[in-house]
Amino acid sequence: MNQTAHITHTIPARQDCPKEQQWRLSDIYATKADWQQARDGIAAQLKAIQTFQGKLHDPEALLACLTKVDEMEIALSAVFAWARMMADTDTANQEYQAAAASVMPLLDQAGAATSFIEPELLALPEETLQALPEKLPGLQEYRFRLQELLRTKSHILSPEQEAFLARTGELRSTARNTYTVMVNADLKFPDTLGEDGRLTPLSESRYTSFLRSKDRAVRKDAFEKLFQTYHSFRNTFASLYSSSVKGSQFLAEMRHYGTMREAALDAGNIPLAVYDSAIEATHEFLPELHRYMDIKKKLLQLDTVHMYDLYVPIVARPETTYTYEQAQSILKEALAPLGPTYEHDFFAGLAGGWVDRCENQGKRSGAYSWGVYGVHPFVLMSWNDTYEAMSTLAHEMGHSLHSWYSSQKQEFVNSEYTIFCAEVASTTNENLLLEYMLQHAEGPARLYFLNLYLEQIRTTVFRQMLFAEFELLTHAAVEKGEVLTADKLEGIWMKLNRTYYGQDVALDPGLAAEWSRIPHFYRPFYVYQYATGYAAAMTLSHNLRTKGEPARKAYLGYLASGGSDYSIELLKRAGVDMTSTEPFRLTFEKFRQCLDELAASCPQ
Repeated sequence: MNQTAHITHTIPARQDCPKEQQWRLSDIYATKADWQQARDGIAAQLKAIQTFQGKLHDPEALLACLTKVDEMEIALSAVFAWARMMADTDTANQEYQAAAASVMPLLDQAGAATSFIEPELLALPEETLQALPEKLPGLQEYRFRLQELLRTKSHILSPEQEAFLARTGELRSTARNTYTVMVNADLKFPDTLGEDGRLTPLSESRYTSFLRSKDRAVRKDAFEKLFQTYHSFRNTFASLYSSSVKGSQFLAEMRHYGTMREAALDAGNIPLAVYDSAIEATHEFLPELHRYMDIKKKLLQLDTVHMYDLYVPIVARPETTYTYEQAQSILKEALAPLGPTYEHDFFAGLAGGWVDRCENQGKRSGAYSWGVYGVHPFVLMSWNDTYEAMSTLAHEMGHSLHSWYSSQKQEFVNSEYTIFCAEVASTTNENLLLEYMLQHAEGPARLYFLNLYLEQIRTTVFRQMLFAEFELLTHAAVEKGEVLTADKLEGIWMKLNRTYYGQDVALDPGLAAEWSRIPHFYRPFYVYQYATGYAAAMTLSHNLRTKGEPARKAYLGYLASGGSDYSIELLKRAGVDMTSTEPFRLTFEKFRQCLDELAASCPQ
């Protein structure tokens, strides 16, 4: 570890990035011509699938059809992944962008071409459908899929209606797409105060850095100007969000669900009790969040905590930097509870062309992991010698190992894990690293990591559950026939913030517009899964550190299980019962412990 600040450098063009710092997309397609050939072959695969329409009562025809569908989906997912990842390495490259755009129509065409399968199967007698996996050896791998089909039978429509719904997908996503374009392309913010006292451009990507400024005037100015801009379009945003909710209502009603939440959770067979118990546990521990606000006020030496004070670090970040090689040494020790097999595969991936870590001009910001069945996963990030980069690498490789083990152990039909499970493996790695850093840090560095833990739980659990309650209330209002006006949305938002942050935090008027800044609200009942995923990961990382080999065996089994069973059952076998409040209680107890230690350093 280096005890010097990170030195700024010139950002290279993509072609100047060292090969060892780039992912190896040639593992998917050696050349663009190979990719084009695969892309152009999708149409013939879709046509071949449609020849089975009306024949699925025959087990041999059904097996042949499902096999063709799997082959098509494997090919289409690879075609899409290659194009999207090429585009993400250089967003200014128009050739890459055009290639990615050319795949999009194929996704809708695939949905329409395969829309006959489920209704046709459900037209069979139930006992016939249940017996199908025993008819041919090859059908046994589809047992869970057929079981899931029977479970959702009452929500699947006729072939004609399913084809119609598939065609309405673009219409129902119009509000989300319009919101995305408006916020990212058309919304312009006034210049804001910089730390040098001069005006500087404000953008969504820069906003967080302003909120972390030690200069309160900088934080306040950025906060007010960002939300003044959102507020000036309050009625437009209310209309877009209302349209999005109504699109969800249309789909839920078409599929005969009682509520939109029921429809969203039923996609993964998640009991409503999981959502409700998460809210229940969060409310029980809100006094700890209020206490955190009081400690933050004292450590920042403020008379009152405002919303623009929430993100400023209360402990200075250590100036320690980490080279990529040093980070690997730390990760080897931090992830040791996962065992030698995981360690081997983790570092084989780092050396095997999985990770694109070179920061280059035009590269997409942020980070992600993308699994490609039959090849290997890929990670996009930009390395900058910080703890955050090391944590990001651990996080994204957690996703990647989940995808890798799943694809190694499961046939394609059972390989894709659910959104509910998606953040568990990544956050487990992140927590193991943070626990390791806490264990080995002293003095101010330990206080920094304590506060980092508190902020992770505040933003990933408390804040996401506030979002989850907002969705619950707004969707319920529409189901009652109420109109989601800007006034109503702002009122719900402010009331929830008062409940969550307590009476002693100042709710600045600009905060009322914050709901309109959350893009995840255009994916209904999605955000609660960040909180459930974090709570599950906290439990698993605790088990891995304290229970040894049985916990490790159960966890690796979970990673290899992919989507072969319902998420709740897979997590239960790994040692986490998400239908109870226990995972959240363990998470909030960790919050309390970190808060107690931080409070001991607080001036009286």
